[in-house]
Amino acid sequence: MLTGRKRDRPVSHVNIAYVPEKNPFSGTGTATNFDGEEGVETAIDGSRVSPAAGNGAGGHALAPIEPLEGGGAVLAELARAVEYDLSTPDHAPATERAYAHDWADFAAFCGRHGLAPLPAAPQTLALYLKALETQRSRSPAGLAGETVGLALPTLRRRLAAIASRHATAGLETPTEHSLVRRLLRRYSRARGTAVRKKEPLLIEQLPAILMAMPDDQLATRDRALLLLGYAGAFRRSELVALDVEQLRFSKAGCYVWIASAKNDPRKKGRELFVPRLPATSIKSELCAVAALERWLAIVGPTGPVFRTFDLSRRHTTTRLDSGDVPRVLRRRSLAAGVSGDFAGHSLRRGFITDAAKKKVPIENIKRVTGQRSSNVVLNYIAAATIDEQPPLLEIVNGTEFD
Repeated sequence: MLTGRKRDRPVSHVNIAYVPEKNPFSGTGTATNFDGEEGVETAIDGSRVSPAAGNGAGGHALAPIEPLEGGGAVLAELARAVEYDLSTPDHAPATERAYAHDWADFAAFCGRHGLAPLPAAPQTLALYLKALETQRSRSPAGLAGETVGLALPTLRRRLAAIASRHATAGLETPTEHSLVRRLLRRYSRARGTAVRKKEPLLIEQLPAILMAMPDDQLATRDRALLLLGYAGAFRRSELVALDVEQLRFSKAGCYVWIASAKNDPRKKGRELFVPRLPATSIKSELCAVAALERWLAIVGPTGPVFRTFDLSRRHTTTRLDSGDVPRVLRRRSLAAGVSGDFAGHSLRRGFITDAAKKKVPIENIKRVTGQRSSNVVLNYIAAATIDEQPPLLEIVNGTEFD
């Protein structure tokens, strides 16, 4: 701590443990603190806390801080702020939302079965993993009854959320226990580790989608959204986070300041240039800069670039959510009769795929995408060029048969 004052035990460090009464897999047990005191309570999210200590679920509740001797209320408030910062997970907002959802699911499971989520015993995680393994997937295959169990990346994210919550509370994480690791390996073998990737939206598909859009404000926004998303190889979170103040136009194109990104947790930011296509070109309809200028003439010079529309089809000042990007893409492609298993990543994947097929150097691709690792880009290139120069054709064409 920053001071020599007497410190109450932080709520985020409440020592609550699961002590099984019988077999750890019997599903029975009591939540007891390390001092042997009974009477813990279950919070709304299913976590168990001592009534005397308050609700420490998530590590965000703070113990009262006494005034510092000779420091006054200012230093006391600073100490409180420091303690809050140290007890708050350091993750991107999207990660925080996902972890909050995953932790709520785990806490609810523990609440239903009388188990303590914080700290959680390895046996508790084993039971939770087994429940997830038999849970019906919400994917199309799962809803059709073909797939049971969550995808492996989702399962790993659940464990990461549990580990993060324990680390925030200053507790040893049970996710690294050998029992949990063995079950995860077994699940990996049973389900496989392959990730099914969404299809890219290619440049040749864009004109049909654009031509099918009507001439109204909503379509003007969607044109700018799809064209800029493709031209800048944006992640959907980067696209919806843009403010008008982050754009700088010139005759050559538009300079976009990306304040933060998935691979930029410290928010150093980077500048991206999107070139302007010649107005006389037959491909001018694909110009993201022109489409963006038409949209900004409607919404004005400040605030979020991409905004929602109300029921009266008037644009608001509310920023689009990252989940709106795939919804717009699917709705517009369906209306245009362009088939494909598209998602929010399809715009970014489409740009890299087209660049790979045109033999654009990797470093030039990375300058647009912001990716630091060439290996990541090479994976995209390998998928985009898998049907180019098949070795079998070279073997057959280079062989003379009698």
